[in-house]
Amino acid sequence: MRRIRKHLELYLMIAPALVYFALFSVYPLIQGFLTSFQEIGLLGNARWVGVENYRQVFTDFAFGQVVINTLWLGFGMVSLGVIVPLIIAVALHEVPFAPLRKLTQTITYTPHLFSWVVVGGIWIQLLSPDGGLVNELVKMAGGSPIHFLANTAWVRPIFILLATWKEMGYMAVIYYAAISSLDPTHFEAATVDGAGRWDKIRHITLPQLVPTTMIVLVLTIVSTLRMFDQVFILRNAATTRVVDVLMTYVYDLGMAQFELGQATAASFVVVVIGLALVTVLRRLMRIDAPSGA
Repeated sequence: MRRIRKHLELYLMIAPALVYFALFSVYPLIQGFLTSFQEIGLLGNARWVGVENYRQVFTDFAFGQVVINTLWLGFGMVSLGVIVPLIIAVALHEVPFAPLRKLTQTITYTPHLFSWVVVGGIWIQLLSPDGGLVNELVKMAGGSPIHFLANTAWVRPIFILLATWKEMGYMAVIYYAAISSLDPTHFEAATVDGAGRWDKIRHITLPQLVPTTMIVLVLTIVSTLRMFDQVFILRNAATTRVVDVLMTYVYDLGMAQFELGQATAASFVVVVIGLALVTVLRRLMRIDAPSGA
């Protein structure tokens, strides 16, 4: 109590943030958890059903399929989403011509600023089998038009590539900031010792980027669990089976079928999966460990 009185001004300063967090994060989370054990009627009347909603979710074939789709897409997005921005950041750091470096940063970062509604519309036009730029190039090369977004063999790789293309500039900024903060004396000493550019990248830059890579990895994994906009905009009846993910499954249950109890139960399964992944990653990567521990 004495400590509270001593730092009363500080507690009063953070009080609005705590109230906001409690009203718009904690309370909805608790209310949603209770809803996951209820059957909600069309007019809002609720009936307690216990774990029945969770049982229906886990026994639903569609749920198993969206888990597989999420893992499939997530693995590709995480792999490219960590490696490609790293390559871009390292390459930019090695570019001696500043205007070219800034232009490249702007070009790669710009897609991140657009919503998936805009990005999806652009790529739907570019990949269209009727007059789309990509298919026009395919025809010029002697091939036949490809229905990229309606072909189950193409759609998953395209989703992965589009997600990587959209976010690689943002993640590259994180890497580039970390590279820029490295001690330049290490590079100077390596130059004096006769190390080449690739030697400095391999033995100085990359090892010191391991903590940043861990952070990017966690951010990318969490974003794949929250993946919705891209799939919702680019999916169609021909590809729903292979691209629907956990969040679109929750949306379809809640908004299309109005099974609010099951939808909330499925969303809490996603929350638990996300918490488990982040906890395991933090333990394995020792993100919170003191430097040198």
